[in-house]
Amino acid sequence: MTQSKLYLERIKRLQTALKKEGVDTLFVEASVDLFYLTGLKLSRGHLFVQQKRVHLFVDGRYFEVASKKSPVPVQPLTKENEHAFLSGSKKLGFDGDQLTYTGYTLLRKVCTKAKVKSLSKPDLVKDLRLIKDKGEIAKMKKSAAFGFRGYQYIRRKLKVGISEIELARALEIYCLKNGAEKMSFEPIIAFGKNTALPHHHPGKTRLKENDIALFDLGVVLDGYASDMTRVDFVGKVNPTLRKLYDVNRAAQKVALAKCRPGVPLKELDIAARRVMASADLENLFVHTLGHGIGLEVHEHFRISKEGPDRNIKLEEGMVLTIEPGLYLPGKGGVRYEDTISITAKGYTNFYPES
Repeated sequence: MTQSKLYLERIKRLQTALKKEGVDTLFVEASVDLFYLTGLKLSRGHLFVQQKRVHLFVDGRYFEVASKKSPVPVQPLTKENEHAFLSGSKKLGFDGDQLTYTGYTLLRKVCTKAKVKSLSKPDLVKDLRLIKDKGEIAKMKKSAAFGFRGYQYIRRKLKVGISEIELARALEIYCLKNGAEKMSFEPIIAFGKNTALPHHHPGKTRLKENDIALFDLGVVLDGYASDMTRVDFVGKVNPTLRKLYDVNRAAQKVALAKCRPGVPLKELDIAARRVMASADLENLFVHTLGHGIGLEVHEHFRISKEGPDRNIKLEEGMVLTIEPGLYLPGKGGVRYEDTISITAKGYTNFYPES
């Protein structure tokens, strides 16, 4: 399938979903959604999707490139052009989670004759992006392999006296120099008691003998993000932290064993927590078990026994992270994260066990 046909097929799927929403036009402006539907990287653009017509409106910065590469017709982004295109629209829907109030008021000005409403399912494109095709999964595996090589690179540099920020900068330089578009997020590299902080920012703390080190990192390659976490012990292993690590790894393995089509997300979290509770450590688990991943490092959904996504069932083609963690304030913490894709009978792990 050519790239143009791929994007047109995605738009057709969106048009099918549009019928169920009771609107004749969908407004899309989130950059990541525009990229998913057109293959164009735009900081600003408006895509209007109807059952028989689709138009992309971009400003002068992107018009020449979009005119050549867009799979759908392109026009300059002006109030007059958009108003003319929308003249026959009666009900226009938008993603209420994305559109700002300012954006809404501007939309009302160009769509004066139609009823403008937030979709009951906030982001139809987000739902489409939930299931990855073979090409997307291949790109994500490539991104994961790249990120893992980055981890191996800085792991070899791990030595007593080096600082968190030194390793973080070395990782970023290595990844960008070797072809990554960017990091998925600011790498989390933590030593000692800093590992008890799930979202620690690398600082001047230096690695000590008999210390613990945590690495949470990922890159963006071909537009797709990767995400992984590992823990290393340097020198003599603290028995308390070793117990946390062993229980946490056991919890992750139990959650992974649940990963197959038809299983609700909440069951993964419940399974992992059951292992932690049996060791009287569940109270040290302070975040969700994982999340969806793709064009963004944190995509729809969140894996938790509670919350709005708990009853979503795994489907073939979903890609997600499984990342339990246990954190003992003032002492240290552990987290182990893999990214997996759901297959017909189970899952495929993008990372080797390490």
